[in-house]
Amino acid sequence: MTAGTDGVADGTQDPQGPELVELASIRDADVDEWNALAGDSALYSSHRWLLYGEELHDSGSRHLVASSGGSYVAGLPTHRFTGKVPHFYDPAVLFPGAAEPATPERPLLLGGTRLGYTSEVIVAPGTAGPLATAGVRTVLDRFRALGAADGGLAALLYLTDESVERLLPLLGPRDQVVMMDATAVLPVDPDGLEGYRRRFTSHQFTSIRREMRRYTDAGCRTEVKRLSECHQLLGPLSAQVLIRYGHPVTDASESERFAQQATLFDDNCRILAAYQGDRMVGFTQYFFWGDTMYARSHGLDDSIAREAKLYFNLTYYEAVQYAAAHGYRSVDLSCDAFQAKVSRAARLRPLWGIVLDAPWTGPVLERVRAEEKSRRSEFASHDPGIESRVAQLVDARGR
Repeated sequence: MTAGTDGVADGTQDPQGPELVELASIRDADVDEWNALAGDSALYSSHRWLLYGEELHDSGSRHLVASSGGSYVAGLPTHRFTGKVPHFYDPAVLFPGAAEPATPERPLLLGGTRLGYTSEVIVAPGTAGPLATAGVRTVLDRFRALGAADGGLAALLYLTDESVERLLPLLGPRDQVVMMDATAVLPVDPDGLEGYRRRFTSHQFTSIRREMRRYTDAGCRTEVKRLSECHQLLGPLSAQVLIRYGHPVTDASESERFAQQATLFDDNCRILAAYQGDRMVGFTQYFFWGDTMYARSHGLDDSIAREAKLYFNLTYYEAVQYAAAHGYRSVDLSCDAFQAKVSRAARLRPLWGIVLDAPWTGPVLERVRAEEKSRRSEFASHDPGIESRVAQLVDARGR
């Protein structure tokens, strides 16, 4: 086991509890050991995904681990930003008027993932309750201390219900918990489309069948590709979608992104691609971790996308068939477009933000709460299940 910012244990140790280990890079962790720790977590806590994030070179990494008996029991990836922060991870964007942009004098210390929108305080599967709590406390206390030493903001963003439940008993009165977003998860039955069909009334499924027919009537067929086989085709299709939604990308920048991914994820990623004749006209990209397929990027040829219902076929119907055939039990569809996702049988799961020692009082705090209330109301209008048991615990805490 490697440890410490220079590969040496840092000496912070409670004889009755876990040892704190700090890794200057995810490369300092043994791949199998880290992935065993992250086994019950999402893709975005896996060794390879964290490595992918580090290779963006926009922040300083320090991964905090609680170790007991020579094994990892809890972990928290962290990222320190002293300048530009990814847009939807920037508290100055997420909490306008309540947080300042990161600077070298007041950095942002981000806990969890910095790419992917599902973060966790990781606990090794099967860890006994008291040891798990001690491990989470160990990494949280160190995270808090690092944030305080920096003099900036320390925040854990896009946390799952499970992580928030572990953290709630360890939070202080100035720590603020906010429902920030949600992720949509589509359950997959072993019998694929037959099971999917049972989730709808016959009237509801008629419109889905119509979308599937439009795909085949447009002369489209689906092929499953590795990134290495097709990454050069994905950039222009992806750029069409992202530019439509205001993202400052180009065909070249998107092609470069997929080429980089191909070097890391070729065995752990598949492209469900729509072809019309010999031409790729659309795709959805999936990564795999545990029993879940994670839908990430998609791209469409706008000249045929609407006519052939490319997005819905590649992201729902073809994905359900592929997942069932390969033993996956769910498709994670990530954030946004919740009405379309829930109407096609996905369910929403809350994603939370925790800001430690939040400097929010008076009108600033009232504004943060008002914006959260509006979000929660919108989410609940799509899926009342967003008001989960953990949401009730957060409310009972009084934030």
